[in-house]
This record gives sequence, structure tokens and C-alpha cells, in this order.
Amino acid sequence: MILVTSKVGAPEFDGNLKLENYIDWVLAIERIIELKEYNDKKAFKLVDLKLKVYASLWYEALKKNRARETKFKIKTWSKLRIRMEKRFLLPSYQ
Repeated sequence: MILVTSKVGAPEFDGNLKLENYIDWVLAIERIIELKEYNDKKAFKLVDLKLKVYASLWYEALKKNRARETKFKIKTWSKLRIRMEKRFLLPSYQ
């Protein structure tokens, strides 16, 4: 019996405001989440580690604003994705 394993690394997202970059990144993240069978909370942890440069600064500011407004912490990929779509997708994008 031959066992084949492969390490699949999640891509980083730097907050580049090109629409194609964001969409490609989300699709890659979704494939990895499905492949590794991550639940929503574990997927969030993966994504949190993969935010770099501007995207990381944006997320840190979002966390501080939510804390200041006494809102709950974002702990799932589905909730973070909603916030990211508001920031990184054009309002007209469907």
C-alpha cells in the first residue's frame, strides 16, 4: 500500500485592492478549508494567520473598533468573510 501525503499551504493575503486577487485568495482558502475539513472556527484561525501587510492592519483596526464598541469578537471564518467582503469587494460586485 502506498500512502501519498501532500502539504497544502494556505496563501497569504496582503490586502491588495485588486478584485481578482481577493477573489482568487478566497477561492484558494475555501478549497483548503474543504480539503482539510476545517470547521468554521478552525478556518478562522487559518485565515487570521494568513492576513499580512494592509489586510493585517485592517483586521487589527477592526478588532479594536469592535472592542471599543463592546461588540463580540469575531471568531468564525464566515463572519470574518462578511466583513472582508465589505472592505475588499466593490459594492457593485455580485
